[in-house]
Amino acid sequence: MLARTAVPRPAVLRLMRLIAPRPGTRTSSLEGHHPGNYRTFIAPPQQTFTATRRIAYPPAALFNLISDVASYDKFVPFCLASTVTATSPPPDEFPVRADLRVGWGAFDETFTSKVTCARGGSSGRDVAGGIVEADATENSMFAVLHARWVIDGEGKGAGGSGGASKVDLEIDYKFSNPLYAALSEAVMPSVAGKIVEAFEGRAEQVLGKPRDQQHGSGS
Repeated sequence: MLARTAVPRPAVLRLMRLIAPRPGTRTSSLEGHHPGNYRTFIAPPQQTFTATRRIAYPPAALFNLISDVASYDKFVPFCLASTVTATSPPPDEFPVRADLRVGWGAFDETFTSKVTCARGGSSGRDVAGGIVEADATENSMFAVLHARWVIDGEGKGAGGSGGASKVDLEIDYKFSNPLYAALSEAVMPSVAGKIVEAFEGRAEQVLGKPRDQQHGSGS
């Protein structure tokens, strides 16, 4: 795994002053303890955030966009660079390994991800579009980092050639230490929703306005 963390020293020191017990604070006994007297490091738990969105494009077209990992830096929030380093054999040539550079606030990290792309029924599930998964577990920042896109049809005609799609994104993660968890507490809960919203914008940019919007009706 390739992982690099750049956390400004002043930010780290400020956070450690808030979390670490003050000199002279009793930490080996509960005697005289009152909540708020001190805070200690607690192993961050594994968490899952999900987002679901109806997007007015065919599932097959959206699957093609989501499996285009090399273009993630053009629309995924916080993604500064995306490089596919290995692909599956022809004819699909789906990405199977990629480096994603992610940055926000104090973080600037590159994750090497194992990528799995399965179109339609080949995914093992009855979905019209397909499934794209990326696993970047066991890097310096995260003990667990796994993302799963599921693209299915919605409504009459949805099945790859027409209609709308139901797009689900699920992100499982667990920080490797509580410092990262504390610094990211305000960002992580909204990540899945922001990514799906940005993906919808990417679909309109590449595929044009949805047919229902072209006729002046809402989606």
